[in-house]
Amino acid sequence: MTGWVAAGWVVTVGSIVVVSATIARIWLQRRRNREADDFGESSGFSISRYQPMEHLLSEEDFAFLASQPGYERKIGARWKRERRRLFRLYLDELKRDFRRLHAEARIMAANADAESAELVGILMRQQVMFWRAMISLELRLALRTAGIGRVDVRPLIELIEAMRLNLARFSEPRTA
Repeated sequence: MTGWVAAGWVVTVGSIVVVSATIARIWLQRRRNREADDFGESSGFSISRYQPMEHLLSEEDFAFLASQPGYERKIGARWKRERRRLFRLYLDELKRDFRRLHAEARIMAANADAESAELVGILMRQQVMFWRAMISLELRLALRTAGIGRVDVRPLIELIEAMRLNLARFSEPRTA
């Protein structure tokens, strides 16, 4: 019997070590991600990462699902709910990328010479345009939940891509 007790202790301690190591790894990874956000690293931005957003709320997919044998309304309701949840996750990432790029651009504007003064105006316009588009998208998403209208995320993605391109343009060394 003592052999089984010892084996039980080994398994228990081993499990605690594995769970603790996993929690520590997740905590460190989240901390690194937050630090990367704080430092405004734009290297991780890719417009292609957001292309699935355009299809997440597609009516064609829902129509196909509804036409399948065994389809029930609760399946469709759950499918729509999960698609909206995924869309919102993408939207949160999109906001985070905007804030990261905008923070990096503000740092560039603060350190820029007088020739780059137009960057401040561009940044202000882009910020207003982004948040206006975000509010419009949120309203359309709420209406879409009620079955009214459709959601188009492309203008929002294009705004962020334009900001990234402006940032790249102003970060290039100027030739005299």
